[in-house]
Amino acid sequence: MRFPQRRRAFLVRMFRRGDPRTPRLIALGMAFVFATAGAGALAPAASAAVHTVPLSSLREHPGTLNVAVGDTVTWVNDLGDGSPQSVTGGVLNSPELPQGATYSYTFTGPGTYAYRSRFAQDLLGQVVVAGANPATGVLPPNILSPPNLPGVGGIAPVAGGDGQARDLGDGTQLAPYRVVDGVKVFTLDAAPMNLEVSPGKVRQAYAFNGLVPGPVIRVNEGDRIRVVVRNHLPEPTSVHWHGMQLPNDQDGVPDLTQQAIEPGQTYTYEFTAVSPGTHWYHSHMDGDQEGRGLYGALEVVPRGGDIPADRDYRLMIGDGPLGFVFNGKSFPSTTQLVARVGERVHIRLIGTGPEMIHPIHVHGGYFTVVAQDGRPLKVPQEMDTVNVGVGQTYDIIFVPQNPGKWMIHCHIFSHSESAQGMTGLVTILQVDPAAVPVPTLPSLPPILPGTTGQG
Repeated sequence: MRFPQRRRAFLVRMFRRGDPRTPRLIALGMAFVFATAGAGALAPAASAAVHTVPLSSLREHPGTLNVAVGDTVTWVNDLGDGSPQSVTGGVLNSPELPQGATYSYTFTGPGTYAYRSRFAQDLLGQVVVAGANPATGVLPPNILSPPNLPGVGGIAPVAGGDGQARDLGDGTQLAPYRVVDGVKVFTLDAAPMNLEVSPGKVRQAYAFNGLVPGPVIRVNEGDRIRVVVRNHLPEPTSVHWHGMQLPNDQDGVPDLTQQAIEPGQTYTYEFTAVSPGTHWYHSHMDGDQEGRGLYGALEVVPRGGDIPADRDYRLMIGDGPLGFVFNGKSFPSTTQLVARVGERVHIRLIGTGPEMIHPIHVHGGYFTVVAQDGRPLKVPQEMDTVNVGVGQTYDIIFVPQNPGKWMIHCHIFSHSESAQGMTGLVTILQVDPAAVPVPTLPSLPPILPGTTGQG
């Protein structure tokens, strides 16, 4: 907007002379400006929030903080043990933080930002940047997705969003369910089937819902669940909920806590999922049924949320009548896993047996064991091989540093190799380049002739 020349000169003279009409004109002018700018000009501008994350809150409850574009997150080393820490991952790259020091970062774009401390493997978290401004606040202990919401950062959704079956990208499928009076109801049909474990090799299997392994039952801590088991096998069976804290009469042991489920019969289990972490379910009739495929993963997402990761896979390790199998298949029929350089890959290793211990090795670097038998480790362990016994579960995090095809296999070679090459307990992690190039240090200038390179 432009004032005519004469009106502009008149206003200048009034300011110079201290004309008593000046304040009134200023007020009228400001009112005019606001009116022409529209009602939106009078609305208070949304301010960016500042969030504080005490590093001590991550030690027992690794989790996710939800923020908006433009928000700032400040991490505080409040551990009290005098140890230095850091916040490291992608764009987050703090210097060494001594006791009491802070590191702040303002997020300018949406996305999921996973991080950890270089000095303590159990300090893990992630920031999810969305479009809405949450209120300023301090990170509480329970900070991950609430029940019945999808996971973030590529994590398989929590069972509870829609109750539908879906492929989990590792050779397993999520179990569907329906909700009846607040109870999540699952159905398991046990029946014989012919299973091709590798090209041309067909085995007589026992399967839940036509799948080996059976469907992944994934619930939230605190969910009330009901599982209806229908026996279409030619022999009795039962289902044991391995690792679950539950009433004795729901434990699934024939002739001890219940009568066996005879052919043609139906049996219903019901309990509240109070044991968070990676567990599994299996027949408790005899080892042959388990070895033929009557097992599946049972994953209880903690109230504080699942282990932060970009990918979530499970490998159920079998060695019975089906042969040496990952998720019911022998190499080369095992499902190839996929990831990108720099992503956090969560793999749930489950020893279904029924007979052997398997040292599982990941090529391409070390991984971090963050939980065993569903329980988070107070001190996570960096390893490249972990022995998985029958009945055991391990949660590992692997962050690939280089693209390529990286083997995951049992290191007892008779379980993974033959005269014809790789077989049995072998799968491949296909690692593609990072979606966003990983920053690298600039090259140093060459040392000139006649110098030593020292300052």
